[in-house]
Amino acid sequence: MFARKLFDSEHERWRGEVAAFLQSEIAPHHDAWVAARRTPRAAWAKAGAAGLLGRGLPAEFGGAGRDFRDSAIIIEELARHRIHGLFTCLQSDIVAPFVQRLGSEAQKQKLLPGIAQGEVLAALALTEPQGGSALSTMTTTAEMRGDSLVLNGTKTHISNGSEADVVIVAAKSARGSIGDQPGLSLVLVETERPGVTQAAIEKTGMAALDTGRITFDDCVVPQSNLLGAEGMGFVYLMSFLGVERLVLAIYAQACAERILAELIRDCDARQTPEGSLLAHQSPRFSLAELYSECAVNRSFVDQCIPQVQEGRFDPKQACIAKLRTTATLKALASLAVQLRGAGGISGDSGARASQDLLDASVQSIWGGTSEILLDLIGRSMASGL
Repeated sequence: MFARKLFDSEHERWRGEVAAFLQSEIAPHHDAWVAARRTPRAAWAKAGAAGLLGRGLPAEFGGAGRDFRDSAIIIEELARHRIHGLFTCLQSDIVAPFVQRLGSEAQKQKLLPGIAQGEVLAALALTEPQGGSALSTMTTTAEMRGDSLVLNGTKTHISNGSEADVVIVAAKSARGSIGDQPGLSLVLVETERPGVTQAAIEKTGMAALDTGRITFDDCVVPQSNLLGAEGMGFVYLMSFLGVERLVLAIYAQACAERILAELIRDCDARQTPEGSLLAHQSPRFSLAELYSECAVNRSFVDQCIPQVQEGRFDPKQACIAKLRTTATLKALASLAVQLRGAGGISGDSGARASQDLLDASVQSIWGGTSEILLDLIGRSMASGL
């Protein structure tokens, strides 16, 4: 929809491979996964075999050693094909980088090949029932007892949470407090351990994406399961969550462009006594405004993507990208229901438009709500002037 200079011919060849895989192996089954409220584990293994997982990992860990643009292409194609059940970036671009950059050699050898092959399903557990994704209110604890860590607490609305084999858990620790921010540690927890309980959460948006509640009740893990240094979790999260939010912004932007293109097409085809719906100023103005927002967002997101590979990514930019793209996406999804009239709430077109609106609402919440992003941007403004 918008001119881009971000990808070379090799990237476009890869886009074709990703699209072909999704069209043949995933899209025909996705509606059934939505109805069943789960994605089968076999789908992750298929994605791993096709090279869609751990794309940026070195070959020694089962990856392709490619740059972040390959990952961006996968995320965009998932959005364009309306696929959320197999949200590959959870494995590849959110969890795997924590292990790759912070993990010991033993941790990397144990986990990364399985993550890249889709044999190990992983999750990042931050959100809690009482405080959402605000790290300062976290109550889950990781207490040192001899050579072990004992975890207690509950994490909720965790993507991949009810089926994950291993979870990176953020928990309060005795060390590392910064001002009013408690010390946090990141701990790798295998979910087969005693004291771990997983349960799926029913939801109306992104229904095929596993979302779970994980409870830790005197769950004992060895100290060797610490990811990085004790008490450094807050620093690590501030570094890594920027990429997570950019990943979600890339997905939201591609969703918005898909909805916009479909809506323009449908409005042009919908006839009134004066001609197509686009002959009327009101719908034309609404579409023009959101088209303009999409164009600006596209330019900003594409500016951010290369910075990840270059190692100079600004977390504030990720907050801005996610805030803007998800707001535009929600506005477009709402307009797509409104401009279709009765067709926006009935029949196949209504089912699709209504589901798009629900899914768009999820995207303004996960990875940090819009209010949290505004607060983070506001707090960082003085240092960024």
